[in-house]
Amino acid sequence: MRACPYCAEQIQDAAIICRFCGREVPAAIASEQPAGTERPRFPKQRYAIDERLKRGTTRVDPKRRPSLWAKIGGALAPSELRPGRPGQRETMVREYANVRKYQEDVDRLVRAGWEIDQQVDRPDKIVVRWFREPAAEGQS
Repeated sequence: MRACPYCAEQIQDAAIICRFCGREVPAAIASEQPAGTERPRFPKQRYAIDERLKRGTTRVDPKRRPSLWAKIGGALAPSELRPGRPGQRETMVREYANVRKYQEDVDRLVRAGWEIDQQVDRPDKIVVRWFREPAAEGQS
């Protein structure tokens, strides 16, 4: 069964004249399949990126002079960014108030050889236990 294009009454698929309005009806097109054999149509799901995880774009100003910190090359860097000590496993626990600060620390500490041992998400903060294996002798 299909609907008549003129009066919208249900007529047979093979009908060439509508029995209700008497008009000549074009033959059923092959793409117009009966409703029972149509493929089910699923709604398209759109996923959004969590706003907390979007990285900000940083622009480097070419005219900006390097800071004193950049000039001394991190000689006075915090201990967690210095190379690991030979023969000692190091651990530390950090608390982060928001995801942005956590993400910044992850970027910094992973480059320095730290790995996450345990992470606990609490409603008001993220608590992470970090560890770093001993550096091999002769590595910098």
